[in-house]
Amino acid sequence: MRVPILRNYFLMLPLLLLLYAPANAQTNAAYTSDNRVFITFDGITKPYTFTSDQLLVRYNKNTQKIECILDLATLYPAHDTIPPTMAYDVFFGAKYPDLLFYIDAPVEKLNASNLYSETLEKKTTVNIQGVANQTTIPVAFLPERDSFIFSTSFDLMLDNFEASIPIKYFPVLTGRVVITINNARWTMMGLR
Repeated sequence: MRVPILRNYFLMLPLLLLLYAPANAQTNAAYTSDNRVFITFDGITKPYTFTSDQLLVRYNKNTQKIECILDLATLYPAHDTIPPTMAYDVFFGAKYPDLLFYIDAPVEKLNASNLYSETLEKKTTVNIQGVANQTTIPVAFLPERDSFIFSTSFDLMLDNFEASIPIKYFPVLTGRVVITINNARWTMMGLR
């Protein structure tokens, strides 16, 4: 009598696994790339601006956050007079290769039927040199039919992250960093 029950259990197991897979699929949502970010270090005499068009963006439905990952090796200086590795060095890219942002974004706002831009103050977690801090930043959202676009600009002080500035840049930098994300896009595959 036990043999048919076990056999039925093993026949049903693959079906149960298939039913479970779609519910778990959102945690592995794809990132969109080709999003531009500008990072400006305030200097004693001038600003030092870096840019990258390799910001990765995705929406995590479970946490209701926009997740942004910036590979520090993709940052390049906006001018020839800026040391090319300054941003990588200041963020200690050899030890912490990514700059991470997690922006609160309730799904109701992203699925809004009003297709106009709205700027909201959103709680954001920023991870620099392995230290995560929360701050509130202005974020402009523009929902579209199958995607959303967002922009933000905010400043941080490196000492709030217990971050250190390499000694060779200490005489020229103030510790203030301005991060600007302009019109980053993520396609909402299956968000609705």
